[in-house]
Amino acid sequence: MKVPRMLTLVLSLSLLGNAGVFANSIWGDYEGFSKVKMVVNNVEQQFKDGEAPAFLIKGNAVFPVRELSDSLQSLVRWDNAKNTVSIYKPNVHMFVAEKVNEDYSIKSPFGKVPKGKKIDFAVFAQVDSLKTPFYSFKISIDSPSGDQAAPAHEKIVNGAKENFWYPWSFSVPFNEAGEYVIKFSIKLDESSDYTVISQKVIVSE
Repeated sequence: MKVPRMLTLVLSLSLLGNAGVFANSIWGDYEGFSKVKMVVNNVEQQFKDGEAPAFLIKGNAVFPVRELSDSLQSLVRWDNAKNTVSIYKPNVHMFVAEKVNEDYSIKSPFGKVPKGKKIDFAVFAQVDSLKTPFYSFKISIDSPSGDQAAPAHEKIVNGAKENFWYPWSFSVPFNEAGEYVIKFSIKLDESSDYTVISQKVIVSE
């Protein structure tokens, strides 16, 4: 079940006095509270009409859980019966290599490729501390223009799997200059959306 839009997380940031007045004068009000501009990794987070934005209350900054968790690449599970939100941040490490031995030892890792070259390579994902059951995970690669650079690979788990390694082979023509983004995403429930929890970049130039 998706987290309700109005569900928020309070983070105590010691934003008192003039800071609250300053934020109010620039960003406006929300339900009588001063709005806060939310920036993650130098990217300003945008809120749609009807969504609760970030705001100040009694010197604390309040952020929407869904927006914050997506920005920090975390998983959110909402328990409606217990009125409880749980946030999970597993450790996911990815690396890529052109040559891999039968025992999965790496021979030719890389992170930069010449533009125009087609490369067959393996993506390795190492996952640990995944403290909640989930339905499936997916490895995908986006081109600099935002298109899918190769068919995504999806694996159904439908249960608990706290620690695991997973390799998968891809064949990608690096026809564009810029950053190709490898994404590791998890779907908590069959009916829910995928959430990106780790990214790795390959630079084509």
